[in-house]
Amino acid sequence: MLFSDAHLHTNPVKGMGASRVSERFKREGGWFMALVALPPYHYGIEEVGVDSYRRVLEILNREAQVARSHGLRVARLMGLHPAEIDEYYRRGVKGRKLYELASSVLDLIRSALKAGLLDGIGEVGRQHYATSVERIVLSEMVMMNALEISREYDVVIHLHLEQGGWVTAFSVERLRRLLVPGHGKIVLHHSSSETVLAAEELGLAYTIPVKGFDEKLASRRPVNAMVESDFIDDPERPGAAAYPWEIPRVLKGQLERGVIDEEYVYRIMVENITRYYGVAP
Repeated sequence: MLFSDAHLHTNPVKGMGASRVSERFKREGGWFMALVALPPYHYGIEEVGVDSYRRVLEILNREAQVARSHGLRVARLMGLHPAEIDEYYRRGVKGRKLYELASSVLDLIRSALKAGLLDGIGEVGRQHYATSVERIVLSEMVMMNALEISREYDVVIHLHLEQGGWVTAFSVERLRRLLVPGHGKIVLHHSSSETVLAAEELGLAYTIPVKGFDEKLASRRPVNAMVESDFIDDPERPGAAAYPWEIPRVLKGQLERGVIDEEYVYRIMVENITRYYGVAP
């Protein structure tokens, strides 16, 4: 059987890096991973500016090449996480100045997509924790601009959002209709069960963290699902999300217990990956 990880991070500076992660995931039956860039400061890049994101893009592409050398298919995503908005506010970069920085980063992403150095955008979105309204508005403006770029290049985009169930899913569908009508590669990242069911009703795609893909949710067999580890590759926060190789172990267990069948596993592990990322085993 073939298994995919629809959203994870690797950190060759502080963590395991793509080589160790890919080797172990491949050994468990992995065929695909969506590598999502971390904020610059996670790699020890502290300067606030677009040049820091150029360095992140270089790291991401090196990590993708390493993963491919282990026999995995890879998609590369880069964005401006809402947590970065909060971090830069804490550093004194805010308001218009921060919006201009974000716009420069999005211009870099647009150029990278055009040059074939990226396969998608992510993460962008809204904070899922308490913060100032101003920061949420700025984060949402970044997300709106990123949505337009994703339609321009017809690429997948991962949205980091609050888990508000129907409200979250419906707000994304409204934005899709207004900003990117017809664009079908919007993915609600790290979705809760309530958000999954609402997104399913509205025809939106989503990734489910493997720790949240329990038997109750799996037994409903949501069709637009993909499963992610959201591995953060941070030795200071072991187990904060999950490891990629937990995905095949969880799904194999559910198969053995008859919760799901092989046809469903193939749909969420292969068919949906091909649909949204444009890759095949």
